[in-house]
Amino acid sequence: MLDNFAKATELGIIAVNTYGEVFLASKDYYECTYCRQVQNTEAGKAHCRRTYKKACRQAFMWKEPYFFVCHAGLVMWAVPIYADGTEVGAVMCGQVLLWEPDHIFHQDAEKFCGSVEERAEMKRNIKKLRVISADQCQSSANLLQVMMQYLSKTQNAIFMDQKNLLSWRDAMTTRIEERKKTLENEKFDWSVYLKREKRYLQYVRMADKDKIQNMLEMLFTDMEILCSYDKTLVKSALHDFMAVTARAIVEAGADSEVVMNGVKHYRQDMKHVENIEEMMELTYRMLNRWFDSIYLLGTDDHISVMKTVREYIEENYNRKITLDDICGHVFLSRSYLCTLFRQKTGGTINDYILRVRIEKSIELMRNRELSIKEIMRQCGFESQSYYTKTFRRLIGVNPGQYRNKFL
Repeated sequence: MLDNFAKATELGIIAVNTYGEVFLASKDYYECTYCRQVQNTEAGKAHCRRTYKKACRQAFMWKEPYFFVCHAGLVMWAVPIYADGTEVGAVMCGQVLLWEPDHIFHQDAEKFCGSVEERAEMKRNIKKLRVISADQCQSSANLLQVMMQYLSKTQNAIFMDQKNLLSWRDAMTTRIEERKKTLENEKFDWSVYLKREKRYLQYVRMADKDKIQNMLEMLFTDMEILCSYDKTLVKSALHDFMAVTARAIVEAGADSEVVMNGVKHYRQDMKHVENIEEMMELTYRMLNRWFDSIYLLGTDDHISVMKTVREYIEENYNRKITLDDICGHVFLSRSYLCTLFRQKTGGTINDYILRVRIEKSIELMRNRELSIKEIMRQCGFESQSYYTKTFRRLIGVNPGQYRNKFL
């Protein structure tokens, strides 16, 4: 909704917490080259945070749009965000001027520049700033307030989820940079990466969000290093990674059409991205949407049913599970549940049970004290020959070969 508002008004928009830290932003916000130059230093970023924090407090005080001029001279307005009656933060909009920039504005802007080249760049960026009327400011602020009131009453969880996701993404980016510094001199190759990717896909199929997040940190770090930071190679590796993730996430219960359309749009968007950091950001964003469809969206009845079925299977995979058991757990008929499951995943419930059992058995294989026979029994298989046959069909090799070669 915020992206649609930004596109309709051509105004940059962000959401900040009560400390002035950004947790959600429209694409247009970061396209303001003037703001990017101002925030090019840690001091500039800190000043912006203080400005947002102060505007946030004022918006809460007045409980309506609060108009202000930021420290860099741009006109902005803050609209408060509430979740369950709690002050969450504010939406900041604007990055505009109400008049053409004069010589005083140019002089003030020069304080953000340190060299002749930076001053020349600043002049070019000032020319790109948008000038709008006071009426346009007020109208867009009023519209934004109505949107925030609606979202605060009906969809508080969306903001909290987005905030958590962005915090996770920022933290992950930091950890990736730290990890790259420590791994540059370590010897590892694509075979190590592929083992980790197999484990990651295993967690995706089982919808294990925490383990997925931990694996992504390793996989993206490995990918950059193994590709020697070559943009073309990284982009190709990301395309392959998203393709295998898409298949795994459909098996986990996501809508196949939604995921395949996502792959299509992802490939189109990647055509216009040349910077590795932007490639990673685009990939994170698409992954978040896919994971939303499994973990965060509980309002769709079908998604809720799929989630409940998955949870039941994952909690009971080590014993005999019948279709009647599952139908009784979700209070649906056999025919309806089987049809729904096939529509959403492209496979059968029995296929999913077998997949979970095999993935769980792979986890147990890391414990060398357990024999293949013991692992098989702990994962709900009664016949070793059937376990071996199923393992080979799904994984491509028998259990013993997999344990010796990949673990």
